[in-house]
Amino acid sequence: MDNLAVHNSFTAARRTALRLGLLGLLAVAALSGLAAPVRANSEDAAGAFMLSLTSRSIAKLTNTSVPEEERKVRFRQLFRESFDISAIGRFVLGRYGRSATKPAMEDFLATFEDVMVERFAPQFAGYGDTRFEIESIRKLENSQQYIVGSSITPPDTGNKIRIDWRLSHNNEGFTVLDIVGEGVSMALTLRAEYGSVLKSSGGKVDQLTALLRERIGTQAAAAN
Repeated sequence: MDNLAVHNSFTAARRTALRLGLLGLLAVAALSGLAAPVRANSEDAAGAFMLSLTSRSIAKLTNTSVPEEERKVRFRQLFRESFDISAIGRFVLGRYGRSATKPAMEDFLATFEDVMVERFAPQFAGYGDTRFEIESIRKLENSQQYIVGSSITPPDTGNKIRIDWRLSHNNEGFTVLDIVGEGVSMALTLRAEYGSVLKSSGGKVDQLTALLRERIGTQAAAAN
């Protein structure tokens, strides 16, 4: 497949993956009502993490008076604090990440973060009047991971949308590993889309990174 065909395939695939991610991330930014079940110990802490992430997102990102560049700075800070970017990035690269050089991996992770910031940060402005509820929290067996089940109810439809959050816990606290919207995993979707591009480029992570950068440039040009 030539570079143009790869790029077109990649762009269409990313739109699908990022729409899924946006669905989950908007659940963080949208809070008008919140109900959390009472859980004990670590499960309660996982729910508290989600409540904190939600309230900080509202305070920092949804005010329409915040300039877009400042909103991006704030989103990047929250993303770095609350998402395990390294774990997500390595997972979406799959087997191709295991053979990548350290510089190639570092470059990819930095670019992957930029993609998330450029795509999602502008979407938070003025977003509100959506109900976000935590409905269940469970710890996975033999693991330091948790599934926080939640729902969002947009004001325009009134229909609940199921969002599950996969969290990881260590001595430093909780981080988000994945967002599952209506049963579809963002991490798995990105892994499939990125894997398709990597396969067609001989498994070269730097070529995937270059395509990501190109996409960022296209988005920036369209915004100006």
